Amino acid sequence: MLLIGWVLRQVLAAAEREYYDPAAIQRELIALETRLEDGEIDEAEFERQEDVLLDRLEEAQQWANGTL
Repeated sequence: MLLIGWVLRQVLAAAEREYYDPAAIQRELIALETRLEDGEIDEAEFERQEDVLLDRLEEAQQWANGTL
């Protein structure tokens, strides 16, 4: 049972590192801009998704500082 708890904590830690990785978020922002430029999404959808990613980037900075 202790092993399962340890494994779950490791999976959670890895998921948090990936989710809060500023470089990954910046790559998503670049990909989003490319989708806008290619006409895959409109300006409204771009702004909606950009807001989500910028909020996540702010959370990532707080997470890195231990203030989240």
